[in-house]
Amino acid sequence: MKKIFRDAGYFPRNLQSDHGLEFYNRQFSKLMQLHKINHYSTFSTKKAAIVERTIRTLKTWIYKEFSARGNYVWIDILPKIISSYNNRVHRTTGMKPIDVKPSTVLKVYNHPKVALKPKFSFGDIVRISKFKNIFQKGFTANFSTELFKVIKVNITNPTTYALEDMQGQPIKGCFYEWELLKTKYPNVYLVQSILKKKKKNNKTLFFCKWLGLPASQNSWINKADFV
Repeated sequence: MKKIFRDAGYFPRNLQSDHGLEFYNRQFSKLMQLHKINHYSTFSTKKAAIVERTIRTLKTWIYKEFSARGNYVWIDILPKIISSYNNRVHRTTGMKPIDVKPSTVLKVYNHPKVALKPKFSFGDIVRISKFKNIFQKGFTANFSTELFKVIKVNITNPTTYALEDMQGQPIKGCFYEWELLKTKYPNVYLVQSILKKKKKNNKTLFFCKWLGLPASQNSWINKADFV
């Protein structure tokens, strides 16, 4: 990483990585602190969004050629498509990829407009998006039953958020705005199962497992509070 910084000629303000031990160790942490770099990770299931968007664009163009030609031979048309992609001004960066040089890389990175005001604020109660895979039905819930609290707003590009659960335990990683949904405390929680029962001070108490919540949030509830 030191060599990368040296070759680039500058130190970034923010650095996003995966959760590999090569990034999460004492030596790397000291390097980040030394140069005042905000190092963070996300647990999003949508990986390498910029690369995936580029691949999707190229595949779209390739399949248009397939339709025009009536065959699926791609090896001879790929250089033409790559050249076309590299010589087209991109809406996101405002430049052609072929014109991007080390001297203009910061201009390209800073071109996308960062929201002046983050969507969520410290203390907001949110749910986390549950990304669907190809086997999940459209009518399954999009967001978690469990609630979380925003404890830090990272002014990154794009903005990310650190969360904790309602027991005050920090959640690993950070989350993008599109992964969160602002919500309110529900008046009613659904019981998945009753694990134990006891009597205390002439009251009947049930030890409950709550639907959609982890076992760490199992709790004793007075029978009179059930509806």
